[in-house]
Amino acid sequence: MKIVGVTKCPVGIAHTYLAAEKLDKAGKKLQHEIKVETQGAQGTENKLTDEEIAQADYVVIAADAAIEGKDRFVGKKVLEIPIKEVIRDAAAVINSLGNRSKVYEQTKTEEGTEKRGASGVSGGKGAMKQLMNGVSYMIPFVVVGGLFIAISISFGGTPTAKGMVINSEFWNRVSAIGSIGFNLMIPILAGFVAFAISGRAALAPAMISAMVANNKDILGTSAGTGFIGAILVGYMAGYLVKWMNTWKIPKSIRPVMPIFVIPILGTGIISAALIFVLGAPISWFMTALQNILNVLSKNSATAIPLGLLLGAMIGFDMGGPINKVAFLFGTASIVSGTPQIMGAVACAIPVPPLAMGLATLIDKKCFDDEEQAAGVPALLMGLIGISEGAIPFAASDPKRVIPSNIIGASIAGAIGMVLGITDAVPHGGPIVGFLGATNNLALFLLTIVIGSVITAVLTVFLKRRKVKA
Repeated sequence: MKIVGVTKCPVGIAHTYLAAEKLDKAGKKLQHEIKVETQGAQGTENKLTDEEIAQADYVVIAADAAIEGKDRFVGKKVLEIPIKEVIRDAAAVINSLGNRSKVYEQTKTEEGTEKRGASGVSGGKGAMKQLMNGVSYMIPFVVVGGLFIAISISFGGTPTAKGMVINSEFWNRVSAIGSIGFNLMIPILAGFVAFAISGRAALAPAMISAMVANNKDILGTSAGTGFIGAILVGYMAGYLVKWMNTWKIPKSIRPVMPIFVIPILGTGIISAALIFVLGAPISWFMTALQNILNVLSKNSATAIPLGLLLGAMIGFDMGGPINKVAFLFGTASIVSGTPQIMGAVACAIPVPPLAMGLATLIDKKCFDDEEQAAGVPALLMGLIGISEGAIPFAASDPKRVIPSNIIGASIAGAIGMVLGITDAVPHGGPIVGFLGATNNLALFLLTIVIGSVITAVLTVFLKRRKVKA
């Protein structure tokens, strides 16, 4: 068979390329002709040509965010799946193409709206993909903002009774640059959620309205609406613009719709809704949520359960939907002023892959040749905070590996909360500590080691019992 594919993860770094590599290796092993395009943080690489698409028997779209250029595959047999499924077993995905792929149908009306046919290639996870599309564009801004602020505090901060104060003019400027990254996060998140729904015409209404949603002076509230407001605005703008595109209007007006009418009307309608109806309750909810998180994270009696829960969610499906909920919760905490939530998440993220790699070194007899070969890559992925490095082990022995991952990751999360470890960037693993994003590198690494060792030892113990049985 001739197969083409596209991979894209929300961050656009590791998972995008890992999935492409898995597909490429599995395709060649099964003696198929395959080419995979990656849409990562560096842009589109290994781009598919029109001729390659035309000749392909099947198209595999492994993505957790909206891909670019999907209309290229109209009329082709397409299988659209979460990226985790490819990472777990790419060969099984390829072997299932005949049964699972469906013809992708798409038509464009005169007004430029997009309608999917009965094939339902987009599946029932459209809302999550739209959200993850916004997250994928947002994350670099949070990373830059968090690192610049963390570096400025580390090198220019002075501890006082009121906390860390930056007295240096240079480091104050560095911190200000970081703040710009955080400020841009809100409109970028909203804009690209809307973009995934109805295209670029939705960018201006979503981005401007998101800024309105986080300006307490315009809203007339005590605080902005935070990331929840940005997400809500993204969906509102996306579906509002999608509806506007269905209007029956004279041909003479159509050219100015996306650059004049839609941006002005969209921004006016959503901003009015925020100012007169939605802004106050969302602002109240965000303030209450931040206060609750502050109380939970600072009280040891509640910090431990919170850390256990976040860690368990991270360890349960290693990059899957439950993992992503905890990750997004942690990411939001950075901007809302409770970075210790992200600190707990960051402690738990590398535990599954590091533990699996460590377990293969503790007792090779418990693992087959393929798992032993995956041990070193799992260790490397753990060091840079990629939970998916543990997926091959969980797939081959879920009854023993997944419970072990949950226990070790939850313990790491709880210890992280108790120790008050913070993380200024939306990522995990030792790498963020070495980049200066955490408040205490030694305790951060110690927490990861404890969680990883517990998971590794428990995994080996359970596997040894299996062998004896």
